[in-house]
Amino acid sequence: MAAELVKSDQINSSFQGMSQLPVLRQMGLLIGLAASIAIGVYVVLWSQNPNYTVLYHQASAKDASEIVKVLQTRKIQYQLDTSNGVILVETGKVHEARMALAEQSLPSHSGGGFEFISEPQGITTNSFIQNKRYQVALQNELAETIMWMSAVNNVRVHLALPKQSSFLADKRKPSASVLLDLVSGRMLEDEQVESIMNLVASSVPNLKYKDVTVVDDKGRLLSKSDQMSGIGLSSRQLAYKKQIENDYRNNIENIISPITGDAKVRAQVVADMDFTQYEMTQESFNPDVPAVRSEQRVEESTNGGAAVSGIPGALSNEPPGAADAPENAVNATANNTGGARSKSSVRYTINNELDRSIVHKRKSPGEIKKLSIAVVVDHKSVTNAEGEEVATPYTKNELDRITLLVKEAVGFNIIRGDTVNVINAAFSVPEPLGPIPEKSLLDEPWVWDVGKQILGGLLAAIILFGILRPVMRNLSVMPKLTTVTAGQEGDDLQDDQLTLTGEQEARLPKPNEYESDLDMAKAMVVQEPKRVAQVVKQWVNE
Repeated sequence: MAAELVKSDQINSSFQGMSQLPVLRQMGLLIGLAASIAIGVYVVLWSQNPNYTVLYHQASAKDASEIVKVLQTRKIQYQLDTSNGVILVETGKVHEARMALAEQSLPSHSGGGFEFISEPQGITTNSFIQNKRYQVALQNELAETIMWMSAVNNVRVHLALPKQSSFLADKRKPSASVLLDLVSGRMLEDEQVESIMNLVASSVPNLKYKDVTVVDDKGRLLSKSDQMSGIGLSSRQLAYKKQIENDYRNNIENIISPITGDAKVRAQVVADMDFTQYEMTQESFNPDVPAVRSEQRVEESTNGGAAVSGIPGALSNEPPGAADAPENAVNATANNTGGARSKSSVRYTINNELDRSIVHKRKSPGEIKKLSIAVVVDHKSVTNAEGEEVATPYTKNELDRITLLVKEAVGFNIIRGDTVNVINAAFSVPEPLGPIPEKSLLDEPWVWDVGKQILGGLLAAIILFGILRPVMRNLSVMPKLTTVTAGQEGDDLQDDQLTLTGEQEARLPKPNEYESDLDMAKAMVVQEPKRVAQVVKQWVNE
């Protein structure tokens, strides 16, 4: 094809034919040829270039340099937009590139953690700059830690660390704000938001949990101040209640489905729960079980006889009087003995320890007050005499057995008022789903690559055969020598008068223009020797 377009015997004639054209037309042809060739080359290069897909958005300069090194090592073609940090790779090698970057833990989203402090500082560094460098390093460290969460794509952390005063009245509390860029289609639960708030509060001295504000990339406030208030507790209580009900429902379906079959049992559990919190201290005594702690006994006794009486002194210390005669002494003794008295007393003191008990009770919230359980069972399938599957209701005995299983699965307690209701009903059969649509051929990346190359080939062929080849052919056609007879345009010419016939029907000069004719003949002999020889031969024959 190319050989036919640029034959060696047509090169000189092409340029010689173009030299006979006006200058403006020659310039237009040259510009058209150059533009056609440039367009053809561009189309060929465009068809050969692969399609590119975005690998990462907004990559930092440090991450972009590391990513480019990995892509060059793996010989993966890429494009890097330094203005916005967008990295493009071949469509068919996106997953390969991401796996290669994951091996190197890229992109790291590193903004410079505490290693930022170790960077060299100038001689003009003061305490203010050092404190700010520490604050920036702490912010970057917290951001890198939070980005380990799978739902977080990027994060910014801002810390407000006021200068502390020596006076307690002038002390100001630090605060923090966190801006999260979440992965497309992902949301953070309340527990995850609270974990971020606790993480930031635990990493900054004197920072309290409630002073951390978390906002997502849509501008929504995630750190709600009512988490510990009545509304926050109500939402948590509702979530706990749903969890309890789901657990009971799963227990029922797991134990009944082997009997009825999968998707042939539906259960619903409603739990009435008590979230009241209170503390109680109780002290009790048991008088039936006494215990002796201490015992004291006091015993006193007094014997009869002469007793010294009176006021202590000289008179009571006088010696006794003269003794009586023996016969009188006996009577005196008798009289004294009969008149004397004796006494005794015993006292007991017993201290008993009673059975005493002190009980401190704290009721935890979430106590189940009552369970209401509803279970629906589909008809069972029974094969009849004809071998067909027929839906048959369960018998009362079978339903009672299922009810007993349900009670055991949920820990049925009749004292607290639990209720269970099991019924048998035919389930409606859902309409069958249509076939899964097959993946379109246009979704395949190689189809676009092949189509791109085919389109480039067609455009190149159009330019080659529709533009370049006709132009080169027209340029290669030389003006023909023809015999002009008398009577054309009123000129009386001889039979041997020749003229150049071209697109503009240019004629030879008249016979009186001898010099011009001579120059034209010489030029024709040089340019077209074969045609001149043929004309001369014709003249000789005539």
